[in-house]
Amino acid sequence: MSYVTPVMAITTAIISIAMDPWHEVRASHFFDSPAHILRSILLMLLGGALAFFMVLTEYVLVSVTSAVTVTIAGIVKEAVTILVAVLFFNDPFTWLKGFGLATIIFGVSLFNLYKYHRFKKDRHSKHVDPNPHSSNGASKYVIIDDDIEDLDDTG
Repeated sequence: MSYVTPVMAITTAIISIAMDPWHEVRASHFFDSPAHILRSILLMLLGGALAFFMVLTEYVLVSVTSAVTVTIAGIVKEAVTILVAVLFFNDPFTWLKGFGLATIIFGVSLFNLYKYHRFKKDRHSKHVDPNPHSSNGASKYVIIDDDIEDLDDTG
């Protein structure tokens, strides 16, 4: 994030300077008095902070779980957005939105079923000895350490 954020900020500033109508800022009621200027700046800072922490949260979530889990969470967020738009903002519920919502629910359910079965399988395999014929309890796998300096020449 420390490498990408400055590049994104500079790129956004250059595009904004080139394309936004900056001459209309003084005519806007958001910047016509010191109180409005302060309020507008605070709202912009709040939006920027929310966006930053959202990206930071996503980064931490991907590093802890997986990109697939974050994608599924994003899909569920889109389904909730559709439901909120229909229930609270009286957005028309079309057959296409219904089909999309059903597809989302079906896909998320399949993913959760897969994760549940994989969790049960991993949990069951930890309780069962993978090699019942070994009597000394030695591990089947050997972990090789990358730190060679600790090794001694005597073997």
